[in-house]
Amino acid sequence: MPDPHPPVPSPSPQPPPVPTDDDTRAQHRVDFDPAVHGFAFPNAFVDELITLPNGTTITTAGRCGGMSYAALDYFVSGRPVPRWSADLYAPDRVPPDENWLAKYVHDRQLQSFLTGSATKFLTWTLHSDDETWVFKGVSRWTKEEEVPRVVASVDAGRPVVLGLVVARSLAKVGDNHQVVAYGYDVDRATGRVALQVYDPNSPGREVVFTSEPGQKDWSASNGRRWRGFFVQDYTPKPPRVLTRTAPSRDRQVSTGDVVKLSHVWTGRSLHSHGLAWTHAGTSGQQQVTAFDGSDDNDLWRLAAPHGNAAAVGDGHALRHGDVLRLRHVETGRNLHSHRGFPSPLTGQQEVTAFGRDGVGDGGDDWRVEVDGGGRWRAGSRVRLVHVATGVALHSHRRTDPQLTAGQQEVTGFTGRDGNDWWTVLEVR
Repeated sequence: MPDPHPPVPSPSPQPPPVPTDDDTRAQHRVDFDPAVHGFAFPNAFVDELITLPNGTTITTAGRCGGMSYAALDYFVSGRPVPRWSADLYAPDRVPPDENWLAKYVHDRQLQSFLTGSATKFLTWTLHSDDETWVFKGVSRWTKEEEVPRVVASVDAGRPVVLGLVVARSLAKVGDNHQVVAYGYDVDRATGRVALQVYDPNSPGREVVFTSEPGQKDWSASNGRRWRGFFVQDYTPKPPRVLTRTAPSRDRQVSTGDVVKLSHVWTGRSLHSHGLAWTHAGTSGQQQVTAFDGSDDNDLWRLAAPHGNAAAVGDGHALRHGDVLRLRHVETGRNLHSHRGFPSPLTGQQEVTAFGRDGVGDGGDDWRVEVDGGGRWRAGSRVRLVHVATGVALHSHRRTDPQLTAGQQEVTGFTGRDGNDWWTVLEVR
């Protein structure tokens, strides 16, 4: 069967480097844009304890290497990087560890330190910037060996991960950093070099590293200074893709839209399928879960509330406080809840898909609560509150191979917590 998630077309072939008339200056960049191909949240993860190949353990300031490797994974594969913003994860600003994306970034962070080149984080930390009678030193290594490697890779259309060195003792080795370089501007006459990079610490904008003639170190446009850098070994890994085309975070959400909703805290998609609940005390209606993969059973059509379709119709711009129904596209049943029936794993209120061809009852109505109020935008996080019973649409990491088909339980929750937040993953 055809791939339901065809790859995004790869960037067009890059033009050759641009020399000046006297051929003393060359500029080139790959079609990598931090505002498109980088993550929208900052590198605000908690510190990570990493063991290097030689057995040395270090504590990193976040997961810059994982974010750099993961961003390149999406770019190389031609797939859209998840553009979830820091606002979704307030107050922590990054996906929590139970979210699949946080786990993916964590795994890539570890893998970035299991490369042969990662030992330079240690050796360069201990070396002098200046040459000795044996070694060139960090400054010359960077300019004479690593800059040409960046230039060659960018000329070939390949961004590279750079390992940045600032530490001068092993106690501070966790202060070193990782970024993605995708462009350069080299003036051979003066020796000035500028590199364009994606820095996970500065999401959504280009950062430029510059070393002027006679300057040993590197100045970054986001205010940092670095002793030097080296090109890290990188092997692409196929990334997880849950959407064909991510919507603009400012896109208005309206009735008539067909959407995929993502559970903010875990990254799973609101899902249903042609299986009925079978647990003790169930209504026996159709299951609703949160799915770790991606298929058309994640699609829901936003509709006017029960009994009000003719008055509202499609195209109504939804906002905080509006009431709506969510009709499961594949089966025609509405997202539903009711009192007196427990959820399969935690005994909270059962959530089902109910009715036929979009026709159901008042138990299908949900009120939108937009975090911060106002219009429902695709980048907003929202809570869906069941009108008839007041519970919030909720999920958590509880699963069961039989009772929930191995997928994540979705419930109606009488309290309120971070597991009630949802966001739009895709609009069709």
